Order: sequence, then C-alpha cells, then structure tokens
Amino acid sequence: MIEGSLDWLKQIGGRPDGMSVDASGMLTLTGVPVDRLTSLYGSPLFVTTEQVIRENVQRLRDAFSSRWPTGAEIFYAIKTNNCLAIRSLLSQEGVGGECFGDIEYRATCEAGVCRENIILNGSDKTESALAAAVQGNSIINIDSLDEIAVLSRLATAKRPVRVNIRLRLAPKELDTFGASFFKTGSSASESLLSAKWGFSEDAASDVILALRDDPKFDLLGYSAHVGRFTNDPAAFHVVGQELARFTTAMKARVGFWPRVIDLGGGWPRLREPESRASEVNPHDIEDYAEAMTSALRAGLHGPLPRLFLEPGRYLVGNAVVLLSTVTTTRSDVGRKWIHVDASTNLLMRIETSRSWYNLLPASRMTAPPRNVATVVGPTCIPSVLGVDRPMPDLQRGDIVAIPDAGMYAEVLASQFNGMPRPAGIMIAPDGNIDLVRRRETYEDIYRNHKIPQRFAEQSAVARKSLP
Repeated sequence: MIEGSLDWLKQIGGRPDGMSVDASGMLTLTGVPVDRLTSLYGSPLFVTTEQVIRENVQRLRDAFSSRWPTGAEIFYAIKTNNCLAIRSLLSQEGVGGECFGDIEYRATCEAGVCRENIILNGSDKTESALAAAVQGNSIINIDSLDEIAVLSRLATAKRPVRVNIRLRLAPKELDTFGASFFKTGSSASESLLSAKWGFSEDAASDVILALRDDPKFDLLGYSAHVGRFTNDPAAFHVVGQELARFTTAMKARVGFWPRVIDLGGGWPRLREPESRASEVNPHDIEDYAEAMTSALRAGLHGPLPRLFLEPGRYLVGNAVVLLSTVTTTRSDVGRKWIHVDASTNLLMRIETSRSWYNLLPASRMTAPPRNVATVVGPTCIPSVLGVDRPMPDLQRGDIVAIPDAGMYAEVLASQFNGMPRPAGIMIAPDGNIDLVRRRETYEDIYRNHKIPQRFAEQSAVARKSLP
C-alpha cells in the first residue's frame, strides 16, 4: 500500500469490503487487481467478494442473537440477488431462505437450503407454490384468506402446515420519519395502510380464531415486515413497540401468544445507494438490532418468541462491485462526459428510484481529481450513472468501479438496446476466482423469440423483389 492510495476509498466511507489499492494505483478486490479481472472475464463485470458476505452474516447474527435470549434465525431474501453461487454460499453459513413463488422456492432448494428452513411469502401465492411448501414442511407467512382454504385442502392433521400471520402494521408515529421510500400515500402510515400486504388487527384476530384449533395448522406467530424507508433506528424502535402492542392486544383478545416473530428485512447498510445521497449512514446494524429488540423486550410481557430475520441488502449489498470500462470522453458547452460500457439498465434503481452510487476511478486510484464529469452509459436514454463527479483524467480503457452493486442490480438488469447482461464472478478469500454467471450472447437475448412462418415467407419474397 502506498501513501495516499486510500483517499478514494476513504471518501466513499464505510468499511473496505475487500477493496484495496496496489502499488500501481490499481483497485484490487481480495488482492486481485481489477484490470486482471476485466482482462480475463470482460467488461462490464459483476464481481462478488465471498469473504464480505460471510462477515455480513456473522455480524447480523451476532447483532441480534446477543440482544435476544432465544436467538435469531436468518432467512435470505433471494429476490435481492438471485445468483445461485451466493445462495449456495449462504447455505454454507447456515442461512435459510425467504422466497416469493415457485421459481425462487425451487432455486433456493437447489442451492442447498433444507426445505424446512424456507419461508414462503406473497400476497397471492399459487397453489403449486403452496403445495411445494406443504410437502417440504416449509414455513408459510399467510397473507390472504384464499390461501388458508387452499392450505386446508393440502395439509393433514398428521403433518400440519407451519404458518405465521402477515400483519399490517402502520403506526402513526412513523410519519415523523417521512415517506420518501414509499411509492404511494402522503405519509409512512398511509403508505403502509394502502399496501397490498397483511392483516389488520380485526382481520388477524379472525384468522387466529380460525387456525389455532385446526389440527391441520401449526400457528407459529406473526410476520411483520415493514421494509426499507429510513436509516433512523428510532423508526425501527417504533415498529418494535407497535409489534409488541399488537401481540399483547391479541393475547387479551383471543388468548394467542406467538412462538415466533418474523421481523422481515429492510435493514439499512452503511453505504446506501437507496438513500440517494453520498453521505454514509452513521448507524450500523447493531443500532437497528438494539432499537428493535429493546422495544420488544420492554413491550412483550410473556415468553420471548424466537426471532426470524429476512435480510437481503444487508447480506449482499456491499459484496458486489460492478466494473466498467471507459469507452470515450468528451467535452463541450463547458461540461465533460465520461462514457463507460455499463449503463443504468444494470443499475435500474437509478432510473426507478434515483439511487445514488459511488464511482471509483479503479485504474487510477492514486490520481487526484482533475475535473468534474458526468459518467454515462451507452444506451439510447441519458443513462446517467453519476452527475458532476470529481474524477482524474480518465482515458479510453480505464476502469470505473461501482461498489454496492449487490442488491437489486443483477435481478433487475434488462437487455435494453439489445445489450447482453454481464458475466459474474466470485473471488474466494485466497484469491481464487470462479465464474458464477456467464456473459449473455445474442442467442440468449433472442432465444425465446419466434417469427411466425408466414412472416418469414413474406420476407423471403420481399427480398427477392429487391433490385
């Protein structure tokens, strides 16, 4: 490491997450120079650092288990990043699976998760997904009356289906924290009330009465996923208080006390592209764990349930870096643009929710910033990756790295403009590299398309008539 080489990394904040800089000023990931990676596997390229994921699992597990006597079990939300190598790695770490629908359920199973350690979510689960979950003795977070009727047909008294009740929690106190991450409503509570998920207090009490004495159902407890909408731990404390209040009210109302409380996901990271700003979150996972568990400990006056967590972004968000290559630079009208071969079709949250990503001059990490430039991709829309970013003098062939590309990037990536989606690799702690997703080709883009035969025949005639 040479003096001053960490300036760019210090500016983005957070933990190093496997990133460092070698003597030539090249960014390295687990000690491997990024120019070697793009030389071997092409560009753009998604690079996963294995050790970062393992550390994230341990930190999350410790944060909650150290604050909750009955411990906390982790179920990875595969929707965040469906890379099967990542899912398999998490299986090695003893992490269960959280799934929406048949495909995620199958992928989670094939990546090594025991079916009994899978949670099935969704407001309109298909009968085939419910049947697979019942057969596998998975846990089902019930979210509609219809699925109760289906499960009653599928389950038996000899092997009751394990279920939680998905709750609709919308405390007015959350309005203090704003609603910038919600798509509808004028406030956080209004947005939660208008969402399609969960049972209200009255509806939940009816469900409890219907299920608790039915031998086909093993009613475990509650699912209370609120999701990501603020970095303030106080908001998580409010959710914990409301969950404790709800639990106590149900005990008084129908006599039910949960053995499980599923807190869902949405746990913020230090560097949060979804925060839409460059500032590093001053709170770490321990702060959120303390906020939630302290509220539950204070408000639950009975045997403490087991805690379930359904994290996605926290486990994988900072474990993936998107590498891109400069294709051209241009200056005009007093502005400068740096064109790279990655576009917003690979980081769709930039387009859909204005996520803000750090951009690193990966091949010139010891060079000081010389100008301010807007970094753009090659698609036919503006495809702005970053506006007015300080950058050194970059040239064609230089590498720009985009950290924190592990969440809702690859799973939302599109083939817009006929652009094949990138390859993905994983770097082991010893520096060994595995290809975990091959780069797409023209054939991959059009594999499922079919031209009607009559069009093909007409095209052939038209071609013959050309002069």
